[in-house]
Amino acid sequence: MKLNLLFSELESRLARVREGLSRDGLTHILVSNKSNLFYLTGLGSGVAVVGLDEAVLWLKDLYIKQHSSLYEDDKYPLIVRPYDRKAVFDYLKQINRGLGVEDISVSSYNRVVENLGYKPPTTEVIESERMIKSDYEIGLLEKSASIAVKGMDKAREVAVHGCSEAEAAAEVEAELRRLGSECPPFKQGILLASGSATADIHANPQLKKIKNNSLVLVDLGARYGNYYSDMTRTFTVGSVGGEIRQMMEFVSNLELETIDLLHVGLSVGEIHEHVEEKIQHKGLRFYHSTGHGVGLDVHEKPSISADSDLVVREGMVFTIEPGIYLANKYGVRFEDMVHVRKNKIRVLTK
Repeated sequence: MKLNLLFSELESRLARVREGLSRDGLTHILVSNKSNLFYLTGLGSGVAVVGLDEAVLWLKDLYIKQHSSLYEDDKYPLIVRPYDRKAVFDYLKQINRGLGVEDISVSSYNRVVENLGYKPPTTEVIESERMIKSDYEIGLLEKSASIAVKGMDKAREVAVHGCSEAEAAAEVEAELRRLGSECPPFKQGILLASGSATADIHANPQLKKIKNNSLVLVDLGARYGNYYSDMTRTFTVGSVGGEIRQMMEFVSNLELETIDLLHVGLSVGEIHEHVEEKIQHKGLRFYHSTGHGVGLDVHEKPSISADSDLVVREGMVFTIEPGIYLANKYGVRFEDMVHVRKNKIRVLTK
């Protein structure tokens, strides 16, 4: 990526975060989450404080030197200083209680309180801004999704009778890396299950052999330019009974029907309610959310769930993933990433 384009992107992100801080009645935010740091600084290292008038990034000397072309450019929109814990807290103490912090661990929050002498409020202003993807981000998500789709093609090729789940997963993960994924799917690897294990929502590949006339469920993704992708398919090895075929058709159609319902302004909670009602009408239970945002994290805002008060907005990228699971029998899930445009919903994982 050309530095001028990166600097323009960072400036835009910082401006939106500053608007969010103002809306929340804050003047600064302390940033240490790796994904949030990457979003605002271009690399996921160090500690930053973004204020309404300036933004400061503290880094180890090694990283300043290693990425000097970025950090030492006059157009870089943050002030870069060598990392020193005391210097960070001295800077924070100058802020007159207008500081907000990310949703960090209890221990990390307690350290901040101990050093500042008061309890700053937590805020998700950065995560909220990250929900709306720029054209630049969409380009990276498209590339990441295209790698995932090719990885799924590989899964169909190798997940066959007589091959173990683990062997098939290894082949798929190697293919994803060959295609350009920066890490294994979801960091811990793909989800791949066969037979009755498909009813386990988070089943990891095992050494057991895939049998003929059974289901295989594969949940995978890639990461490209630090942006993730996520998709799921359920397919058959050999032939399966009519009940399973009907359930596969039901879940697949439900996913497509739900995507067709999406539009700007739709309540996120209504999306989940639609899926849940359809599944309950079949006399079954729905055991997870209908989807989740995808970007610098594979699971980020918005959560497509019943308790969300958000609405669908232009620029969002999230998954739709209905599924049914019958314990000790089988499970079926289909999942795709969608990009919300002004007058059209685009599926990225075709």
